[in-house]
Amino acid sequence: MNKVAFSSWNGKVVDNRDEKAAKTVAVNLPAPGGEVATMMGWSGLVAKDSKADIPSLTFNYLREARKVSCGECSVCMIGIDRLLDIIGQMADGKGSKADLSEMQGIVKQVSANSKCSFGQSALFPVLDAVKYYKADFAALISGEKKLNGKEYRSEVTAPCMDACPAGLDIPGYIELIKNNRFEESLKLIRRDCVLPGVIGRTCTHPCEDACVRKNIDESLSIRLLKRAAADFDLAQGAKPFGAPAQQKEEKVAIIGAGPAGLAAACQLRLKGYGVTIFESLPHAGGMAAVGIPDYRLPADVLTHEIDLIKRMGVEIKLNTKIEKLTIKDLKQEGYSALFVAVGAHQGNRIGVEGEDEGYEGFVDGVKFLRDMNLGTKIQSAGKVMIVGGGNVALDCARSCVRLGFKKVEIIYRRSLAEMPASNEEIEGATEEGVSIRFLAVPVKIIAKDGKVTGAECIKMKLGNPDESGRKRPVPVKGSEFTVKTDMIIAAIGQRPELPAMDKKVGTTAWGTIQADPVTLATEMEGVFAGGDCVTGPATLIEALDMGNRAAEGIDSYLRGNNPAEKVSFAGVELAKQRGQGLVVKGPATEVAFLDPNKRVGGFGEVEGGFIAADAMKEAQRCLRCYRVVVWEKTV
Repeated sequence: MNKVAFSSWNGKVVDNRDEKAAKTVAVNLPAPGGEVATMMGWSGLVAKDSKADIPSLTFNYLREARKVSCGECSVCMIGIDRLLDIIGQMADGKGSKADLSEMQGIVKQVSANSKCSFGQSALFPVLDAVKYYKADFAALISGEKKLNGKEYRSEVTAPCMDACPAGLDIPGYIELIKNNRFEESLKLIRRDCVLPGVIGRTCTHPCEDACVRKNIDESLSIRLLKRAAADFDLAQGAKPFGAPAQQKEEKVAIIGAGPAGLAAACQLRLKGYGVTIFESLPHAGGMAAVGIPDYRLPADVLTHEIDLIKRMGVEIKLNTKIEKLTIKDLKQEGYSALFVAVGAHQGNRIGVEGEDEGYEGFVDGVKFLRDMNLGTKIQSAGKVMIVGGGNVALDCARSCVRLGFKKVEIIYRRSLAEMPASNEEIEGATEEGVSIRFLAVPVKIIAKDGKVTGAECIKMKLGNPDESGRKRPVPVKGSEFTVKTDMIIAAIGQRPELPAMDKKVGTTAWGTIQADPVTLATEMEGVFAGGDCVTGPATLIEALDMGNRAAEGIDSYLRGNNPAEKVSFAGVELAKQRGQGLVVKGPATEVAFLDPNKRVGGFGEVEGGFIAADAMKEAQRCLRCYRVVVWEKTV
């Protein structure tokens, strides 16, 4: 048998006696809770231990790969079954040396003839196992070695899944849509995303940036496919969430009915806990309800998905602001744990002269959107200037267009390349007549008789990158200029307004709560926190994911269990593979958008969704880039 362990990754083979060379292969391997001793994945294998049992590792890898094989083209499924049979026969003493040649031939045939990315790439590490550990397989055939029967750790991911903050099984739900199984697709989505219609409209879709098709033709329209599953369900009458299998005695309180709070409530209710959400606003939904205009997220979609959560037995108490948290009072009310998910609803100061004078016409962007979404009548003016470059600034600008402002201008201190707003929002604003002034910032508010009349501004230039990684804007001396405007909306970020607490809870310099990154537990016994009040302003899907994790952390706390180990593949290049079959190029399926001329004066939804046939057509473009990883840690 081999006395030396070899590693292969992306075709690079290393003798691990060469420590420096070995590190080039083993770098960035997933090491959940400890160092990886042996690992097999879609692009090779790593064996840092000379005693590594490669035949057993290969057998377990194939068993996990078999679970992912869909059988639609049958090549992959039949090939994996045969490989498992061969190794099983070897372990039973019925193998022969010819089996190794057959194994190599099967891998090559499956890789050449499979229709999806998984089948084309999943079996390549088997070739390396047979080539570099032939003596180990020979020992299995001769009876000198047996399969160890050990339970290896495994994970299934994909480039898109790894990029998704909530880790949704994207290839899985897309495949179900492709086969006209919308109801099953939605059920799979809801496992980790309790607001599919909301996220299907508002998500910043980092999954699409990671899509392998991006380098072939166009990324898959993953966000719109998620929306298609939710819209199909709504059109069919809406299926409720499943009921908890068993009712538990404990009750959990949640402060904040935003995406984080709603996700935690839904997941906890499915586990059988009684759940009550306390919400200070007259509507549930958090920033999804009061921070996103109807043209992006129709209110009835959000209301429908919240109603489904309420029908599970989750109680939501609106217009109930918790000013102070007292653990003693919490327990007297019968709650065993608390999740703080108050969001970040306070706008940041922009730091200009005159912003604290209370001038009429100077408005905080978050408050502007909240008032508008809650039905407060906003009087339009001639010109409005929005300060900022994020999605809140764009939402304010596009809303002003619809409210009848004659001229809408965004002023942003950096260039377009650094603008944090999504490309879709920037393009939509431009189509609707919003102008954007780059590399400038206001330094003083000009007012007359207590009303805003303009702003003194200064031009900026970009210097060295700051802590955000973007180039720092630097004022240009002597470049001051004046802009006349009737209203200024400040939209440069938000911060949370935290309730007072009877015991110390750690906070950051940004005023956010410090929570354990895995369990989301705070320093206060039984108190957890997540969402924007922990991360600062983030996306809805990130907040929703924290709600999912909080539910797991609370459940582990109440059951007295250790939290589930989190597997991270950060740094591993999931998109790489050593084989890529023929892919027929084809553009993404398009959806209709509301004519820009018809958007002014109303808040009708701008982006149309897929009809079922178009969703199925788009789903066919998925390459099904699942990546199976099986590993063993050092003791």
